[in-house]
Amino acid sequence: MSRKNMVRAALLAVCVASAALAQGDNAAVNLAAHPGWVQIPGALVPPECVHQIPKGARVVVNGDTITGDVTLNGVSVGHYNPCSQAGIITRPRNGRAPKLPAGNGWVESVQEQVPLGSGDNVDYVYGNWTVPTNPPANGGLIYLFNGTEPSNGQWILQPVLQYGSNGLFGGNYWVIASWLVGSNGYYFVSPAENVSPGDTIYGYTWITGVSGGTVYWEVYAYDATNGAGSWITAWTSGLQWNWAYAGVLEAYNITSCSEFPGSDYTIFRDSAAYHGYPSYDPYANWSGQVWGYGGPSCGFYAAPFGSYAYLFY
Repeated sequence: MSRKNMVRAALLAVCVASAALAQGDNAAVNLAAHPGWVQIPGALVPPECVHQIPKGARVVVNGDTITGDVTLNGVSVGHYNPCSQAGIITRPRNGRAPKLPAGNGWVESVQEQVPLGSGDNVDYVYGNWTVPTNPPANGGLIYLFNGTEPSNGQWILQPVLQYGSNGLFGGNYWVIASWLVGSNGYYFVSPAENVSPGDTIYGYTWITGVSGGTVYWEVYAYDATNGAGSWITAWTSGLQWNWAYAGVLEAYNITSCSEFPGSDYTIFRDSAAYHGYPSYDPYANWSGQVWGYGGPSCGFYAAPFGSYAYLFY
């Protein structure tokens, strides 16, 4: 029995996860109809709509709108207008995945929709994981991350590990970056930093302060092995953040199992979700989900086990 199957069998013996094929939206999406667009985490968008901002720069979100102003240490570093063309959302929202061409979309995730009272948010999502070995074959685009979303699914804050080119950066190597991805024509990313197989990645998304109805966020991807880090900050209002993701595998242009990392699985360790800022009350009721990405079947299985989140591929 392979190492992958041994670990999977042991986990199954002690944990029953709710791995299920999610129902997609009714209309299929033709990604090929948009040549030159770029596949960022969870969205296919025109390249001019993705804005790389300095490490630590701040974006302000008010409900489903955004000012377009970006500041760093209180100083303006840019103003961005909304995208003239609506992007195509390729991540699940409200428990439903869009119908995409085979081999594209969210593959699997360990997640929870945290039951919260009025005015409460998921205020801290944390975990660490190891950069996998490179895929035996190139051609695919791989994202591995944790993070959080509001109840309406319009935004996601996420520290991301990436293999492959998304059309803007990356290649046949691993990089980390932090993202604020919306569904209304705004997409922000911090500068990508190179990392290597075997490095330990820490992913943090947490509330650093609250003032009235404004919530202050920081999203941080950090390589504890080589010291590289990339982060963004955001101010949000008019949203309740109640989705937490301990680990997600998202993939595009996959035609064979050899285009997934050669490590067989990724473990997000010490995964935690908290709420009730400033007290950071723990809440953990993770469940596993395998999504209908339509590509090659590679033994996918997503399962929580205590504070670990296992993603098999």
